[in-house]
Amino acid sequence: MAVRQTGDKQTVMQGEETRVQEEILRAGPLAAFQRLLAENDALIRSPKLDNGRLIASSRTAIYTGLVGEWAAEQQRVLGYTKPFAVVALGGTGRAEMTPYSDLDFAFLFDDAIEGNAFLLELQRQTLHSEDFHSRRGFELQALPFSLDDVPTLADKQLNAFLDMRAIYDPHGLAELFRERIRSTYDPFEHFLHVRGFWKGQWEKAAGESERLDRFDIKNDGLRLFLAGIWTLAGKRFLPAHEIYQTLDDPRDLEAYEFLLRIRSFVHSRRQGRKRPLTNGSHPEDLLGFDDFVSFGELLGLEADERARFEFANQVRARLLAARRRVACFARSVIGRDLKSGREVSPGSPIVYGLGGLYHAASFPCETPQEKSRAALSLLLASQRYGLPIDPSELETTYRNAGDWLVRVPELSALFYEQRGSLADSFAFLSQLERAEDQLFPGYARFESSLDARVMLERKSLRGALERQKMRALEQYVHEGRARFAQAVSTAHLSDPKQQVSAALEAALLDADHLAAVKLALKTKRLPLTTNDLVKRANQTLLLHERNSSGFSGIPLPEYYVPYASECNFSRETLRLVEFLVAHRRAFKEHTEAGINDAAHVGEFVRLCQNEHALRALFVFTCADRTEWESEQTDPARWFNIRELYAKALMRFRPAEDATTALTAAGYSPEQLNILRDFGEDFFGGIYHQYANRFGAHLVRLVEEADSTGPKASIIRDGASVIIGVAARDYRGLAASISGALWNHQLDLRQAHMFSAMHHGLALDFFHVALRDRPLAPELARSIEDAIQQRLFIAESDEANLPRISGSASLREWRPGLYCLRFETAEEASGLVYAITYKIFRHLRGNIFGLTAHAARGRAFLSVYHNLPPDLPLEQAQAITAQQF
Repeated sequence: MAVRQTGDKQTVMQGEETRVQEEILRAGPLAAFQRLLAENDALIRSPKLDNGRLIASSRTAIYTGLVGEWAAEQQRVLGYTKPFAVVALGGTGRAEMTPYSDLDFAFLFDDAIEGNAFLLELQRQTLHSEDFHSRRGFELQALPFSLDDVPTLADKQLNAFLDMRAIYDPHGLAELFRERIRSTYDPFEHFLHVRGFWKGQWEKAAGESERLDRFDIKNDGLRLFLAGIWTLAGKRFLPAHEIYQTLDDPRDLEAYEFLLRIRSFVHSRRQGRKRPLTNGSHPEDLLGFDDFVSFGELLGLEADERARFEFANQVRARLLAARRRVACFARSVIGRDLKSGREVSPGSPIVYGLGGLYHAASFPCETPQEKSRAALSLLLASQRYGLPIDPSELETTYRNAGDWLVRVPELSALFYEQRGSLADSFAFLSQLERAEDQLFPGYARFESSLDARVMLERKSLRGALERQKMRALEQYVHEGRARFAQAVSTAHLSDPKQQVSAALEAALLDADHLAAVKLALKTKRLPLTTNDLVKRANQTLLLHERNSSGFSGIPLPEYYVPYASECNFSRETLRLVEFLVAHRRAFKEHTEAGINDAAHVGEFVRLCQNEHALRALFVFTCADRTEWESEQTDPARWFNIRELYAKALMRFRPAEDATTALTAAGYSPEQLNILRDFGEDFFGGIYHQYANRFGAHLVRLVEEADSTGPKASIIRDGASVIIGVAARDYRGLAASISGALWNHQLDLRQAHMFSAMHHGLALDFFHVALRDRPLAPELARSIEDAIQQRLFIAESDEANLPRISGSASLREWRPGLYCLRFETAEEASGLVYAITYKIFRHLRGNIFGLTAHAARGRAFLSVYHNLPPDLPLEQAQAITAQQF
């Protein structure tokens, strides 16, 4: 049967499938499959060369006929009465199967898929048992789709539906699906999907038609042709066979069908099971040199060597011609489309041409509002589709934009757009003199100003640094959404007790709050805040430090007011932006103490008021500090920030007993009481994740006190290196441990100490700085010895204390709790040990936390402790002045 004429392709396929069904009735499905497949294999090994379409369509009909017969039987036997269809997609839908082709089928429903008993039975037969395979000889893996799934179809999946053909469809559901797709899909998006593959692989393959060592006949041959077909078909979502009929030169389609013929022959030479790769590729499609010299095999063994030699030359010549023709066809179709311009949507003035996106109707625009809407709508399309703007637009749509650009609704659309890079959009605007200043008053002064980072790095201006922060935010969102999409369960990912990740938290922001974070990153230095006025009056600061913010001169409460009326930013977005800008340093300032106790957390929760503002402030802080003052440079501070965030977040989500995991780990009620004694400050923060790690040892310290000594363990948490210590508590413990660390020449950045008061236990965590050298292997053991023997705190040790010189102050931090702050401009090595020793020896204080950091040649240390009842604060302050 001749099928090279494609006008009646559907009729031909129906005839082929009818023949298959007749064979099924005569011999049964398995026997029919085996006989018809053997018949097709023989056709492949014959010397005919112009039957590529016949071979492919006949082979496809074997599978589609058997699947259609099975589907009809299942609906009849199982009594499913709602609309249901089985369709072939992709190459199966085009009836272009060869021996190692994929089988592309889908189940269509006008019904709920979740829990659908009929679907579950179909999947039982095809996926979870051998029922279908044993009765029909091949595997069927069909994805189910409901009409509600149509708007989510995209990229490769959408392209497969382009060639959807009904195999079993008593209710006309396939056509309903096609009409629904036509009404919801983005033709321009589909074009970009096809062109993306063209630029990524097919364009290169088009220039390698003479290559013999490697030729992927599917990706570098068949799909090369289909790139042109899909470009044409995607405009109105037509199946390929309808486009075949419109081609003006039949030799283009003949070349494609010849490639199908050669692919069938090459597949027939392969042995073994299919080995699919990514993107529907198969190693069986790769032709090497041996395949190019094998074409004489088609004449069979009865032909003489000379005849096979001449025949092989003939086939290679036709194959070379076919490769060249399909390459020219695809290149011309895509090039012609871009040359004439492809509208991003029907009737849109924004067009994609050879040089990029351009606005075809910006020239009549006269008012600043009209010109701005045209300019920013073009920028929005560029951002959404990830396409460049034609450089010529700089002299047309964007000419002298700094003179007339004003805020319009398209500005907010740039911030709310979920796709593409806002940072790239502003990188484009940064080419235009004064353009960003027109949109964000004060931006011109900001981007040319100096601050501490610019002065230190001496590499770029602040506008470029601001865009780096925006890109960091975009990367967080991308990474977080990918992790949520891949997760089997998202509950664990969003549990602050398990982990705190900027990426995951960014992915949880809704559109309003994400836009707020973006706008705050863009404009945080532009409104004039109270803090800006305080800094400008501070004569101790350098001039550039006093004038590094508030560039617009517009007070913060007034700055964002026009963005609601002129740009259509939501009030929720602008309310949150104002909060973020006003409190942009909140996490840094609230973690200076390094102690996130209940009172401190409560204060921070009252500042944020709700979970959305808290999350936005955390994500904003992470993006804002992605490089400058980042976790890599100050891991201890960032540990505190993550802990404060986790504790605050849990205030908005009252959770189950924090020791639930310990109960599951097998701790008895009596043992849990020992661990619960460490209190909410421990179990409500990040450190609680180490409860299991030290829990058994803490229990032994109580239950087997005579035979159990302290335990020290090295922990890594992100960039933080932490030494965890479980021991019996005693006054001076912090000094013993810091003395051991100083003995190993390790600087201590902060420490958190938790006490089980009723059981006399301590669980302490010390953050150390590595200074680019590894920790000594004996470190943990030496710390345990120092605790056991109460080293470094004897009266005689004072003579060997590190020398310190600086200023000390003692104040009440919380009722009954005190903070000793020490500041020095000298070498800070050993500072922590010296101060903790003096607090132990002279103030008789019990230390529960400390922070230490160095900045701009100075070292700062804050130690949090109590005082004995018989030592009033005034007397302690006098001792401090004398001894420190």
